[in-house]
Amino acid sequence: METIKSVERLRYNLNLGPGYGGYSELLKAVDLDKNALENFVQFSQESYRRLRIYDTDVIEAVLTCWEPHQKGMIHDFHNSFGWFKVLKGSIGIEHFRLEKDKPILRFNYEYPCDGQGFLNDDLGFHRFQNLSSGRTIVLHLYADKIKHWEVYNENLNCVEDRKAEVHVNFDRPA
Repeated sequence: METIKSVERLRYNLNLGPGYGGYSELLKAVDLDKNALENFVQFSQESYRRLRIYDTDVIEAVLTCWEPHQKGMIHDFHNSFGWFKVLKGSIGIEHFRLEKDKPILRFNYEYPCDGQGFLNDDLGFHRFQNLSSGRTIVLHLYADKIKHWEVYNENLNCVEDRKAEVHVNFDRPA
């Protein structure tokens, strides 16, 4: 597969579908540089940011932008599938099982820059965390598009069904 150097090319390839190699192979071809991302990345000291760059009923592409050491929420994919590639920095993923509505850490992984992974609900609940002392950017592909997910509310010690939202929708018709 030809190297994907721009967001426009990524959108074009996503329009074509996963191809024979699937979304993992498509992500291997992604090599977005700083200039390709400059109009799409946003960071916040309050929490990581979710920025949609492609959206259909079948698949969406979301950039997540993390300040140093930020953690996401413990959540599932509500029967969807997710592929991701670390574009800058490094990201950790903690996997949990719920026992009596309490998350119990099962295992965790670290993904360095250019590292890729796959997630689904068979792996249980999970949480992303920026492990680097610098900013981290991760590209996520979600199929069947996640419309809502179950989130573990750490303040209330319970699981809540929440709409999957993004902070900014940069999606444009392809």
